[in-house]
Amino acid sequence: MLKRKLVFYRWSSVAGRTVFDPPAVAQCLAQEIAANSSSQMVEKDGVITAVEVVEPGGDRDPAKFRVLALRGEEDRPFKWDPDGSIGPISLLANEYPADATHISIWPDGYCAHDMGRYSPRLSRLAFFLRQRLREYVQFDPLYDQEAFRRLKEMEGQFRSFEIAMTKPEYAMRGRGTFGNLWPAVAGEELPSVRVSLGMGRYGPKDRYIDQHIEEDLLELAAQASDLLTGMVVRGRSRRTNRVEEVNLLTDRLSTEVELPQRADIPSAPRVESVFFELEQAYKDFKRRGVFETTSTAELMRKG
Repeated sequence: MLKRKLVFYRWSSVAGRTVFDPPAVAQCLAQEIAANSSSQMVEKDGVITAVEVVEPGGDRDPAKFRVLALRGEEDRPFKWDPDGSIGPISLLANEYPADATHISIWPDGYCAHDMGRYSPRLSRLAFFLRQRLREYVQFDPLYDQEAFRRLKEMEGQFRSFEIAMTKPEYAMRGRGTFGNLWPAVAGEELPSVRVSLGMGRYGPKDRYIDQHIEEDLLELAAQASDLLTGMVVRGRSRRTNRVEEVNLLTDRLSTEVELPQRADIPSAPRVESVFFELEQAYKDFKRRGVFETTSTAELMRKG
């Protein structure tokens, strides 16, 4: 069995663009792929993404996709053994090492995917649809009510942010705060970095991060989750008058499941099992009214 976290988001159309219609977009992509199989791949700036339409969905059923992060020839891993050291992994010219995630997009504005250690993020799908179909969709993370409450209680009194970042090239273009922050802290050579921004443990207890920096960092958490591998916020709570902590990447609306493996690929879950568990989790959250008690990052910034 494979352990996976099912992570939920809220999707929305992008302002100024055509209204995003998941079934119509999925159907259009499926037709393009049927006519030309190369339509399921996009390569830009050395980053290769592939998307498969599992089911286009409808008025009540989710559109289902499999999104794959592919590695080109220069980025492919190699094999190793204690006797022979490293060697190439045998692949045909049209084959790629791949990491995958499965995404369900429901008509009511919610979506979810299975997250493993190397799974691509939802931004891969948004990137692909922009490049291939000129379709625009925004995915906002959902936080449970407890995380939202604690963030609101420390609003304006943030003491520090600890950020762990990676640098997938496809997400670096036009990324605002992060695009400016990366060269300042890591230059252009490092693939990942961890930084801590704040007042310091021994600094004045009544000093807090400037409001505009606070807003930029929360914007980063909302819009650049594909770039972040960790983001911890610490601030003084108005309720307890103590410094408290919220992890903006782990305190998400999610649930953990175990999925059966494919017999031929032990590291891959069975597709039908993934979508079944995504549907069960969605129905459970709906039944318990969980979505009504969660908050998106947009609400966190403006609420």
